Amino acid sequence: MPESSAPEFLSTTRLRLAPLAAADVAEVHAIYADPGTWLHLPTGRHTALAQAERMVDESEQSWAASGLGRWAIRLRHDLPSTALPGTTLAAGMLIGVASATLMDCGAHNFGYRLTPASWGIGLATEAATVALAAAQASANPVTARVLAGNPASVRVLERIGLTLVWRGQGVAGTASDQPATAALERLIFADRPLKPDLLAAIINLG
Repeated sequence: MPESSAPEFLSTTRLRLAPLAAADVAEVHAIYADPGTWLHLPTGRHTALAQAERMVDESEQSWAASGLGRWAIRLRHDLPSTALPGTTLAAGMLIGVASATLMDCGAHNFGYRLTPASWGIGLATEAATVALAAAQASANPVTARVLAGNPASVRVLERIGLTLVWRGQGVAGTASDQPATAALERLIFADRPLKPDLLAAIINLG
């Protein structure tokens, strides 16, 4: 049974987070197709609009099943971009996606991805903090997977209070066709201790 009858809208001082919708597809695709958002895993870059459409479909299914899914992150006010000096990020702009989708193993997959133009001013931490608080209202564990070679994302997960519960190589071929190197070492974070069978299931996701 769903834990919530309606998707949850969130807000912070600078951001509004709304459940991902079909109207967001083109903007989401632009972010996920940008090589700058995939510096640590280039093979993850989206190459077709259908991939963003699938994200919306999966999110809607997760909202219906668990009361949690993906949020579109938009700015409440104009903000200067430190990543692109001299430019302004406009109010209402979709700058990324935060996620707490329900996986088949029974845990929520927590994460976020922001456009490089919005990096460097704390927006990832701001969005992740409020999204995690919403996710932790669920009875299900909240977990996050990240590459060890992506220290900025690791710092955000640590800053918002998630704990490292595993590190090592993922299952070969599941997440990338790149060679297994130190840069592709994977970390799993969680908001609570995980039972061995649940942790094993998440490791096997790659």
